[in-house]
Amino acid sequence: MTTIVYNAKSRSMLSDSRAFSGSRHPIGAKKKIHRIEAGKYRGSLLGVSSGVPGMNEFVTQWVTGGMSKEAFGTNEPDFEALLVKVDGSRFFFNNSPYPSGPIEADFIAIGSGCEYALGAFRAGADTLGAVNVAIECDPFSEPPIVTLQLDKSDANQPSMIGRVVRLFRKYRGTATQ
Repeated sequence: MTTIVYNAKSRSMLSDSRAFSGSRHPIGAKKKIHRIEAGKYRGSLLGVSSGVPGMNEFVTQWVTGGMSKEAFGTNEPDFEALLVKVDGSRFFFNNSPYPSGPIEADFIAIGSGCEYALGAFRAGADTLGAVNVAIECDPFSEPPIVTLQLDKSDANQPSMIGRVVRLFRKYRGTATQ
């Protein structure tokens, strides 16, 4: 159903794109890794693998909303997920809204192709090569490969452009000639 990997040294998360139909046949491509755009996990990377159509999107919204137990509701957890916070700490979810971690590992793989990716990486492949091997071996993983880079800056800080604009507005007209 998925191959998702994270390389702590390169701070990159990669995945395949096969869309799962709830049965064995593919129905196209979809995004399986996400950059959280809001909330307390803003800037974090999230990869989600599930055999339940729509669970990927639900888990992404749940993490964006802060991961409260109440917000998870009565949904039956049927997913694996990897959350990498902006500081690089890594957390693993396996059929539960409660994460395990932080996990200390240079390379983490989840999904149906995880064994292939991990084996390829341990045999000397780079991160992209490991995902390619998993796609070749796992019938539930397909290209294209998607890559996200974990930003090194604090995602909760105002952007540099925003700071420059505020400084310009604050000191506009105060320069002397």
